[in-house]
Amino acid sequence: RGTAGFAHVSCLAEQAKILVAEAVENNLGAKTKNARWHRWYTCSLCEQHYHGVVYCALGWACWKTYVGRPETDSFRQCAMSVLGSGLSDADHLEDALSVREA
Repeated sequence: RGTAGFAHVSCLAEQAKILVAEAVENNLGAKTKNARWHRWYTCSLCEQHYHGVVYCALGWACWKTYVGRPETDSFRQCAMSVLGSGLSDADHLEDALSVREA
């Protein structure tokens, strides 16, 4: 909160989920949808990518958000990619490989 450099992962995930849903609901176009999707792995303030356990936790949150969609759904496929990247970034390499092979 504020400038302390800390954030609740659940708040970051909820924010990304809401922004993506609004972009889809309001048919805001591919560029906007893509920018909002980046919120799953990029800070909105400093625009740096999350890393380590934060990236991993957001990857799991992203996957849990879209796992109920059909296997061919682009959001589900992108969520799997975010999960795999987050696992890899947190050095859960065997798990990351399993996700990427799926």
